[in-house]
Amino acid sequence: MRLILTFCCFLSATSFAQKAVYLHLQPKVNGVDFQLNTNFTALDGKAFKLDHFDYYLSEIKLTHDAGQEINLSQDIFLVEPENYTFLLGYFDVNLIDQLNFTVGVPKKWNMQTGSESQDISLYPENHPLSFQSPSMYWGWQSGYMHMIIGGFSDSHSDGDPDAYFELHNLGGNNQQLVELNVTQTTTSANQIDIYVDCNIEQWIKNIPLATVGVSHDEVGVNKTILDNVQVEPVFTLANSASLAEIDNSKITTWTENQILFVKWETLKEGSKCNIIDQNGKLVQTQLMLNAEGTISFKNLKSGFYLFQLEDKNGNLLHAKKTIIP
Repeated sequence: MRLILTFCCFLSATSFAQKAVYLHLQPKVNGVDFQLNTNFTALDGKAFKLDHFDYYLSEIKLTHDAGQEINLSQDIFLVEPENYTFLLGYFDVNLIDQLNFTVGVPKKWNMQTGSESQDISLYPENHPLSFQSPSMYWGWQSGYMHMIIGGFSDSHSDGDPDAYFELHNLGGNNQQLVELNVTQTTTSANQIDIYVDCNIEQWIKNIPLATVGVSHDEVGVNKTILDNVQVEPVFTLANSASLAEIDNSKITTWTENQILFVKWETLKEGSKCNIIDQNGKLVQTQLMLNAEGTISFKNLKSGFYLFQLEDKNGNLLHAKKTIIP
């Protein structure tokens, strides 16, 4: 239902002078874009790789235009390695300068005692609090896991991540609040993007991944890893954030028979093209190998999509909206 309402808002955005506001939470390790099952180096110098890394984002608050606030207290998002861009909604804003959010599932939805909690089977299949793979739910008594992370770490100091670990954090008191001063990117006259980096090496700081083993609880290392959200720079403003409006004049898009065509010219710095759906999920991606050309994205369902062009460092260069009838 929320997606339908959001899409209707998109169709009427011009008449109400509202802007689509997107939040991007790019996962990174030591400044490099994160990928699953890829070796990285932790702050202790040991190699590690992850096969899952997911967390809940909730209670988002945007402060804009001389202290006005937008509270999204009823929205919750599941952040995954390839699903970290979210359409927050359509708002009458000009300048967003602060972002607040909670990492984890708020008490009102978490566990049996939550004021708005319900059995997980009652949520729609596509709801973030419904069943997930890997699972984000530990049962009616213990509630949801605020974040889960698992993979392999180097136990022999030979550069080979060999020791399996798994930390799944839960409980009624481990949710963490984040407050960031932000610089918005004015993508177009009716779109604002907020780019934030999620620094995984800071999130796992002081966690002995090679010896921690498997732990599903709310104390010990599982408390420490959530506490890191408060005491370490886990979430930081992305270097690519900019007030400048992104130039779309060199990009043309059109649709035919559920196929999106994108044509560009004289874009020497481009590297990768992304298609993001109306829920902020990355649907398709293609490499852009030439300064001029045309590519197509097939098998798209009807709805609103955002085309993005990134450079080789993952910085957003161009963005354009389109609708598949």
